[in-house]
Amino acid sequence: MPSDSEIFHEGLRCFNEGDWFEAHEVWEDLWHMATGPRKKFLQGLIQLAVTIEHIRRGNPRGVRNVFATALPKFDGITGVYMGIDVPRLLGEMRSFVQPVLDLPSDMFDPAKGRGLDMPVDLDNAPKIELVYDPYAESA
Repeated sequence: MPSDSEIFHEGLRCFNEGDWFEAHEVWEDLWHMATGPRKKFLQGLIQLAVTIEHIRRGNPRGVRNVFATALPKFDGITGVYMGIDVPRLLGEMRSFVQPVLDLPSDMFDPAKGRGLDMPVDLDNAPKIELVYDPYAESA
């Protein structure tokens, strides 16, 4: 069975390589085992990955809904947590997602479905760079 460190880093690799659905799947394993603030934080990371996956799938309604539920998971985190510069990540996510959130209201109609053109370039999706390894001995 992979260690927490291996699962965390595998999720990061998937996220940074644009495999957001797989990042979500990998981090869910870690999330299920976590408790307290770490559990909430991991749920936020999962929801950020799902937000980008909804962009990839052309689902603006999913983007809006999941992103709105992700942001509160980071409440109270003002700096680096688990090696991630949270304010930076959230700022990059907001900038990346904003063009979708700014779409006309009819684009969020459930009847529109998925597969819609999104006004973002997935190549510009945020990446997560660790400030430090939260699983390193000295962390």
